[in-house]
Amino acid sequence: MLSNDSTPYLGVSQPISVAPPDEKDIKLTQELDEALRSLDYFESDDELLQRVEVLRNVNMLVKKWVVKVSEAKMPREECEKVGGKLFTFGSYRLGVHTKGADIDSLCVVPRHIQRSDFFTTFYQMLKEREEVADLHAVEEAYVPLIKLKWKDIELDILFARLALKEVPDDQQLNDDVLLKNLDEKCVRSLNGCRVADEILRLVPNQENFILTLRAIKLWARNHGIYSNVVGFLGGVTWAILVARICQLYPNAAPAKLVNRFFIVFSTWSWPHPVLLKDVDSSPRPDIPSLIDLVWDPRIRPADRYHLMPIITPAFPEQNSTFNVTVSTRQVMMNEFAEAKTITSNILSNTNTWQEFFQPVNFFTRYKHFLVLVCAAASKEEHLVWVGFVEANIRHLVANLERNRAVKLSHVNPKQYLPIKPYQFRIPEVDDPVCSMWFIGLDFDRELARNVDFTNEIRKFNELIESKRNTRRHSGEEAYNNKMQTLVTYVQRKIVHKWLTKKDMTQGRKVSAAPITRQPSVGSSSQASPVPQANSERMRRNSANISLDSSALLESPSTSSQSPAIFASPIVTTTVSRFAENEEPPEKKMCHSASMPNMPPQATSDRQAAPQLPLENPENANAEHGDNLMLLNNTRKDESDFNWICEQSKRSDSTATNGNQDSPNPIHV
Repeated sequence: MLSNDSTPYLGVSQPISVAPPDEKDIKLTQELDEALRSLDYFESDDELLQRVEVLRNVNMLVKKWVVKVSEAKMPREECEKVGGKLFTFGSYRLGVHTKGADIDSLCVVPRHIQRSDFFTTFYQMLKEREEVADLHAVEEAYVPLIKLKWKDIELDILFARLALKEVPDDQQLNDDVLLKNLDEKCVRSLNGCRVADEILRLVPNQENFILTLRAIKLWARNHGIYSNVVGFLGGVTWAILVARICQLYPNAAPAKLVNRFFIVFSTWSWPHPVLLKDVDSSPRPDIPSLIDLVWDPRIRPADRYHLMPIITPAFPEQNSTFNVTVSTRQVMMNEFAEAKTITSNILSNTNTWQEFFQPVNFFTRYKHFLVLVCAAASKEEHLVWVGFVEANIRHLVANLERNRAVKLSHVNPKQYLPIKPYQFRIPEVDDPVCSMWFIGLDFDRELARNVDFTNEIRKFNELIESKRNTRRHSGEEAYNNKMQTLVTYVQRKIVHKWLTKKDMTQGRKVSAAPITRQPSVGSSSQASPVPQANSERMRRNSANISLDSSALLESPSTSSQSPAIFASPIVTTTVSRFAENEEPPEKKMCHSASMPNMPPQATSDRQAAPQLPLENPENANAEHGDNLMLLNNTRKDESDFNWICEQSKRSDSTATNGNQDSPNPIHV
């Protein structure tokens, strides 16, 4: 649908605002671009041309390889027509790759080429090239691939075989019918390219989308929340969120889009899903095996337990945030709230983009940490083992969340190298190759008097051993007994024995954010920081941290009997006041009324929302007041619409009554 000024209306709802940028927005966008360039975030023209040349050479090699394999399977005159093509996806395809970043690519071949050919003859052709280094095949991965460096540019090459006789140079992958008769590995390999292309198709202005996404990704990396593996968000997920904001503000400049990103998603009512298009109205091919993979909490009970569903726009539409835990979601929501304040100050000229992009010092957030050590006997074994352990860290975080004394367990995605002498011992290995992750802990002041993590660590160790044994039984010899993991407790005051001074002091100092419970849909209450008077009355509680002694080397610095001082924040039940022109915290943004825990009859409403007739879209917030949450609600039934309006009024009344009471601190 198009408005009178030809602004494209994309997505599952109408835009919040279609107002064009003013001079201030354009100036702030220029400053944003300059800030990114000052951080050496962009590649030079020569580096970009080198990437293009590398991709051209690999594409030519793919064609030669397809012809070579085809000669043994068909007449020679037909071999020259079969083709083969190299596609790109990920950050490079979206136009947001950074200096030194790798290139995600996909080798697409016709039906007579087998996956075994890819990992034998094509691998051998790469091995014979002088430009290739660090060649490594990962054939048993969830998405099998070949990793290499071509003239110092890292490439990940996936494989997909189409059910076609030929793959010409103009072959496209957006047709869902291409997925017919393909195995699951080929479907997963194709998904990266198809999702990237669909995201670019669904944004109203690709140039604004690219600059906004660059800013958001750099901010996420500097705040330690860019990692799909450990339970945060990956590159594709950040792209989907930015694309949704571009749909809601199709004409806004990137500077304002960055601010609106944090305003919307800091008040989003999870687990309402983020969707870029109405999946029910989109035509789908008749492929039952793939239709069963589509994310749909109405018919798939397991999908109702996803905490932060962000759905990919290409068929089969799936949740890209399966690894998110309660703690990682809370960490991201805290970061969104802080960034909303900073970007709002940037729009009012009281902060700068340099402050927005400044890295955060993880070790100033918490006083207590668990250290997960990953050790192996050699660099080659460590490279294999560290990837295996990293993929399972989210299970350790989930185990810690179940401990009643833990309010938050925040894993830092960055890997650190321990300094010598090591504060631990690895049995059977004299000089191990080690890396480690730090998990910041925030405790409940009432329950954290004697914390015992023995059970949580034991379950994690059992999981690691179980998966290691499973892979051994499947024929993988890469995992041996010299590959080990250790989990130990460390206080902030002795972290200097584990890390270099540079690692400890990098980034600006911050205090731990208040830990708040996720309010239910329609609730207007939100936790606010404790008044200073209450903070002064807080007493420090001592606690003993008990760990699995069989997994640790006891030392005076890491003894489980040493006391730990807690300073966990107390939160209140009162509603925080908000500044003028700031989005009220109780307004929860959502564009779907499909709650994952609702019965099927309550979630069969995935129709596109009707367009609200707004004469002045820029004043939409003022016109609709506290019902802003309904601007992108997809309920089609008027009675449902009135019901939500009534709930919003009741929430406002509750919030007003709550503000009349004196602050009532509660321990969470």
